[in-house]
Amino acid sequence: MKYDDNIRSKLGIAVCLRDMGNGKSRLFFDDVTADKDGNPINWEFDCFYTFTPELDNAEIDVMNLTDNRFQEIGKVVVARLLALNGRAK
Repeated sequence: MKYDDNIRSKLGIAVCLRDMGNGKSRLFFDDVTADKDGNPINWEFDCFYTFTPELDNAEIDVMNLTDNRFQEIGKVVVARLLALNGRAK
């Protein structure tokens, strides 16, 4: 594919960064559902999935997490997307 064809799966995840107020933050992952397959405009909350352990603001603000931490975050994302789309093994 050389360009964005605007087609999406109707099931996905939303990720937000929440400052916990103690010099730490967490990433929260929620399941979401799109309003349509073609170029969805609205994604609606479906359910809470998970969150990361607390991350130091000083480290995350400059993206200075360990390679292992970045890898863990990526695994959480891909594993959930596979599960939502019935492709988890």
